[in-house]
Amino acid sequence: RDERGPTYPEPYLMSEPVAGNYYPVTLLAALDDAETDTEFAVAVDTALGASSLRDGSLEFMVHRRVLDDDNRGVQEPLNETMCGCNDINAPPGQMGAHGVEGDGGCLCDGLTVRGKMWLVYDATDDARAARRVLAARLNYPPTLGFVVGGASDTTVPAVNVSALVDGALPPNVQLLTFTSNYASWHDGQYLLRFAHLYQVGEHPTLAQPATIDLSNLFSAASGLALLDATETTLTANQPKPDSTFVFPTLTIAPMEVRTFLVRVAAA
Repeated sequence: RDERGPTYPEPYLMSEPVAGNYYPVTLLAALDDAETDTEFAVAVDTALGASSLRDGSLEFMVHRRVLDDDNRGVQEPLNETMCGCNDINAPPGQMGAHGVEGDGGCLCDGLTVRGKMWLVYDATDDARAARRVLAARLNYPPTLGFVVGGASDTTVPAVNVSALVDGALPPNVQLLTFTSNYASWHDGQYLLRFAHLYQVGEHPTLAQPATIDLSNLFSAASGLALLDATETTLTANQPKPDSTFVFPTLTIAPMEVRTFLVRVAAA
């Protein structure tokens, strides 16, 4: 609260004590109590505004709706509606199809925003270990896929996706992407991407580099074998020029996201 980095003037005069202390939250927000060595964290599944305007409090703005122009220069209210109507380009004082400034240009309900919030309260290290895993589960739930065809249909993929990875990855590593969607652009290579879940200093053991043996990544049940991997830039549009990766050992540091083009074959 009221804290700013070294690029701000000193002393920094806070003219908007509420709005000036709201920050965008896309994953989680937390409060730490050094005296009791506890933490209260909230994991979210959508972008919100969050603030701690008083010691021990944590508040989130789920949605903001303003029916009148705030006179900040955009000449329109912040009135999102379920119909998708708006007041953009309407003359000042005549906004809205019904002659009411802020009616959104149509008579329909205001936009309703809903989401999930998972709460964690525990000893600091335990809460920090749990909050990242819960946030990942909340934001990356399993995706169901369906195909048309019976058991004898040879066009249905035979890979047992539920048993793709051999055992568990390190607890601080997330498999972000494994796809053949771009194989035709990369000489048949699949896209593979990992992320480290924790940042430096976040946890005594989990916020450390993790090592994965890519040659043993896939399980026998998957029917796949990973033959080779080349590290690329994040979007896989070119090789990473400063890569130190040597197949098959991958070491990933806190908060790193590393992308590879890999060659796979039937095991």
